[in-house]
Amino acid sequence: MKFDRKASGQGIKTVCRLDRGKAFIEWSFTFLKEEHEKADSILSLIMRDRAGQTVLLCRQEAEEEELLVSVILHPHLWDCRDPYLYEAEAILQDSAGRETDRLKKQIPIRELRLHPRRGWLLNGGEFVLKAAEYMIPLHISRAERQQRVLKDFRLLKDMGANCIHTDPSLWKLCERMGFLIWQKNMAAAGVDLPCLTGEVGSGASPEQVGSLFYRYKAKWSDEPFVYIVPESISILPSGNLEVKIYSNCSRVVLYSNGELFEFQSGNEEFVFQEVPAKGPCIMLSAEGDDCSMSLSVHKTFASSLKGICNGYHAEQ
Repeated sequence: MKFDRKASGQGIKTVCRLDRGKAFIEWSFTFLKEEHEKADSILSLIMRDRAGQTVLLCRQEAEEEELLVSVILHPHLWDCRDPYLYEAEAILQDSAGRETDRLKKQIPIRELRLHPRRGWLLNGGEFVLKAAEYMIPLHISRAERQQRVLKDFRLLKDMGANCIHTDPSLWKLCERMGFLIWQKNMAAAGVDLPCLTGEVGSGASPEQVGSLFYRYKAKWSDEPFVYIVPESISILPSGNLEVKIYSNCSRVVLYSNGELFEFQSGNEEFVFQEVPAKGPCIMLSAEGDDCSMSLSVHKTFASSLKGICNGYHAEQ
């Protein structure tokens, strides 16, 4: 008898329930069995923490009808900021004590559930799903693909995402980096997910991702920033400019050619009207909570709803 690594969960699935400092874990296993094999295999389960200390040891008949249920006292819970993983090792032995298979898997201890009034709860606390879709790159080498996926996942982390809808081959990486896996029964996350593709030239940096990155970062991230949206800048009938800024700061100030133009209080998106545009080139500077950005715009580009960025400066 062997574990069915092609089955859902690669042979091991867990369901966790938290109650007063205890984690109750239900284990289910999927096996591959030859027709001539006897139904007398023994399953041993060991779970260790990051220090290698054994926190759980179980043993039962492999084909026991009742689910294996274990209890862990005061577990280290997984969350997006601290994606702690335990290592589970399952061992199969035949009736003579000979090992027939061994499977290791990293296991998070967490409870995610949908409360009828409070919404999504992670480990009992309110949790806002910030879900994005990631398309795995296909037309590059395996080594290049691994590097690009890691870079893109860090980009999504910086954007403030905490949940990803992606190919199952990346689910392990999601859990290691602090992302939940978005599934169709999590429709409360929203229907239109921002999508990042890992293909060459489309997801290497915030600048290449463009304003979509900063729009969602303004919604999701706690790290203060301001971003002047180049493609939003346009010339009004008066000859002055309209400028849009994305920021998660509660207050943003805009300067035009070094002179204070206006303070605005708001949320996520700030639109400044009638910004003075003296001369062919205008230097715009925006400031928020200990962060800033400068953008140099030429009128010939602004008139066609395009911006040119001579220098980007962000201080965190």
